Amino acid sequence: MKEFVFILTFLLMCSSHLNAQSVSSEAQENPVANSELESKKEKVDTMVRYIRNQFYRNNYDITIELGEEVLKDAIEIDNLKAVVSLSSLIGNAFLKLNDTLQARSIFQDAIEKAEQEHDSTAIIVTAQIDLGNYYALQGRSNKAIPIYKKVIPLTKKLEDTTHLYILNYNIAELYLNDQEPENARHFVNETNKYVESLKPDAYHAGAKLLTGKLFFQQKFYRQAIELLNESVKLSETSGFMDGLIEGHDYLAQAYFAIDDTRSAYAEMEKLAAYKEEKYNSDKIEAIESATAKYKLNEYQQELKAQALQNEIERQTATRETTIFWVKIAGTILVIFSIFLYLSYRKRKQLLIHLIEKNKQYLQAKERSEELAKAKSILFSNITHELRTPMYGIIGISSILMRDKKLNSHKENLSSLKFSANHLLSLINNVLQLTNIYSTRKDELKRNKFNIGELVRNVVKSSEFINEEHPNTYEINIDKSIPDQIIGDEMKITQILINLIGNATKFTHDGVITVEVVNKETKDNKVRLGFCIKDTGVGISEEKQINIFNEFSKENNNNEHGAGLGLPIVKKILDLYDSEISLQSEVGKGTEIAFDIWYVAAPSKKSSKKTSKAHQPNLFKGKRILVVDDNKINQLVTKKVLISYSAEVEVAGGGAEAIQMAADTKFDLILMDINMPEINGFQATEAIREKDMDTPIIALTAVEMEKLTGENSFNLMNACIIKPYKNEYFLNTISEHIFRVAQLEQTR
Repeated sequence: MKEFVFILTFLLMCSSHLNAQSVSSEAQENPVANSELESKKEKVDTMVRYIRNQFYRNNYDITIELGEEVLKDAIEIDNLKAVVSLSSLIGNAFLKLNDTLQARSIFQDAIEKAEQEHDSTAIIVTAQIDLGNYYALQGRSNKAIPIYKKVIPLTKKLEDTTHLYILNYNIAELYLNDQEPENARHFVNETNKYVESLKPDAYHAGAKLLTGKLFFQQKFYRQAIELLNESVKLSETSGFMDGLIEGHDYLAQAYFAIDDTRSAYAEMEKLAAYKEEKYNSDKIEAIESATAKYKLNEYQQELKAQALQNEIERQTATRETTIFWVKIAGTILVIFSIFLYLSYRKRKQLLIHLIEKNKQYLQAKERSEELAKAKSILFSNITHELRTPMYGIIGISSILMRDKKLNSHKENLSSLKFSANHLLSLINNVLQLTNIYSTRKDELKRNKFNIGELVRNVVKSSEFINEEHPNTYEINIDKSIPDQIIGDEMKITQILINLIGNATKFTHDGVITVEVVNKETKDNKVRLGFCIKDTGVGISEEKQINIFNEFSKENNNNEHGAGLGLPIVKKILDLYDSEISLQSEVGKGTEIAFDIWYVAAPSKKSSKKTSKAHQPNLFKGKRILVVDDNKINQLVTKKVLISYSAEVEVAGGGAEAIQMAADTKFDLILMDINMPEINGFQATEAIREKDMDTPIIALTAVEMEKLTGENSFNLMNACIIKPYKNEYFLNTISEHIFRVAQLEQTR
């Protein structure tokens, strides 16, 4: 079955727009039950985010195993949103593992549960689309099409033009693949209607390609050629390689249909060129393309040979009537023999050429894999080396903030820690630049935060950029904005730091104004308008044209603070479908504005539970071994644990840790991974030979993907990635220490 460009994209986009569920009426009437239900719901939502993260990391076994456990809790508290989200993740994980029966069963169960909540339109849409995509990917259009049709009215209620375009596109594509143009015509028209309000050229290229295919199947070849040519031009503009290949393919067939062989062969040459270009990026497709060309040539030769053979047979039937016809038949036979010989030599040369090309492609593939492996090792080492000192900076600043003697410097320490945390995020972005540019909308995080506090922290950290010519800052936060909103806190922080930092750097003794207003409230969502104004040097009109393009020459110098900051801002705002506006005049200043939709967080009653971060005797009487070869890391970790009354001993390497674990009984061991001579995995293996009970937790700056790839990681109880949040650090340690203590009491 033909590849569908938008099916999986639509699945992922829909999964990230579920509506929140209201608590039950019984819980609303009972404040105690309401508090317990909210606590359970928050725990389930947290686990859903973690399981989704595991799915995107291709950890399908973890997704299924952990997802089924959390699914039971979600059903118990009647959290329909979580039930459908988990069902979608588990079902798609089974699809990735080729277990289609399990996937279909899970999708069908999710639909039954979703339809019980009639007001949750987005949830029903998501569940139905999961099942529709399952059938579409199986090539069962007779099953997929009715489901897509059922989803369309619900999607219209959501007023989601992009999804309506994709749904109609998929239905039309399925009908056309089944050679049913009459059934496809309505959905092709709908696709063209919805594409009018969409901006990306790839959407318009797809719509025109779809219409051209419809006209071709209806035998309106000249109309098809006109639309297919338009589709090809748009595909070239947007880099839509599949559109180029399929467009030229249909153009060649259309030209053949009207006997314009010269144009047809020209289109076939373009088709071959684009297939060759795609071949360079996907070696397997290139080999298949070359094989297809060989089979096509062989088939054409067989047709010619068959036609010549028929002519020989006809001459043979009349050879007894005249010797003249016998001679002609003999001559034809000789010519045919020569032709077959030449054809055989040509095919043999082509086969030799293909074999040689395959060898070259395999060699290139092996070199590419070696380079990818070397790059992975290099980035892993760089990640560890950069994150390790950041752990020291963040850890020491956290310790200083808790020192009451330094209360007079609390504001400065807070700015230091905020800037260090942002520096850490920038390090992660630089080291994983491809992740920044390949982030999908459904991968945006959903954290609760206060936008006013975030803006003030960004402004405070930016004041240090231009201390020689300090500026005056005006912060205006609309009072109608909810106290807590839900969204990707780090993405908006990255946007504001780039924009406010540029304004600060290129404004001297001036005024910088940061405004955040509530432009629109719809259901439980708010559209916030951000505006950053300065009275600085300004940007000329000719440089404004390409200032958001990371490949333009204006971004190769920092005269106006462009660098990679503004292109990254543009890339992030693209994830929100948000347009950025820039107004500037040289010598008078600059104004940049944009809008982002956020979810308003429901107000909750404050919890009476005491946070572990405020329990000074949390680890009293507990003996903990810290294994780390970095002196600063030893100091930070030791001070944090001692502040919670733990008895801490330190080992500077793997060999020393093995000896200390053999001589002393510890309640818990914190194990670094990258250490000389004996690393953390080797040390853990040695300790586990004699002690299988003591919890061992990896405390490292190594990325989680590198850890889980090691077999010895299974000997550890948990992992904490440095730098970490203090609350997470304490919760992880206390969970394993007290679990072991409870087990010992029951023995």
